[in-house]
Amino acid sequence: MTATALKSARMELKTTADAKELLNKAALLDGMDLSSFVMSSAIEKARKVLLAHAAITLSKEGQLNLARLVMQSPKPTKAMKDLMALPPLPQQKK
Repeated sequence: MTATALKSARMELKTTADAKELLNKAALLDGMDLSSFVMSSAIEKARKVLLAHAAITLSKEGQLNLARLVMQSPKPTKAMKDLMALPPLPQQKK
C-alpha cells in the first residue's frame, strides 16, 4: 500500500486498550502509523490465506499417488463417450 494511493474506503474496529497499545508500540518500532501498520499486516495475512486456499500442495507420497492414479485412469465408458460427442453449449455473453 503506497502513501500516494487514493483512500476512499473506511474501516473502523473496536479493540481493548491493551491491544491498541501493543499495536501502537509495534507500529512505532516499524516506523509506521497505526493505521498503516494494521492495514499492511492485515493485507499480508489476507494474501497468505487466499494463496493457501487457491493452491493445492501434495507431499511426495501424495504426488506419487496422484501420478499413479492418472497413469492408471480407466478407459472412457460409453456414457462418457456419448456425453463428449454432444455439441458444445453456446457461450454466454458477459
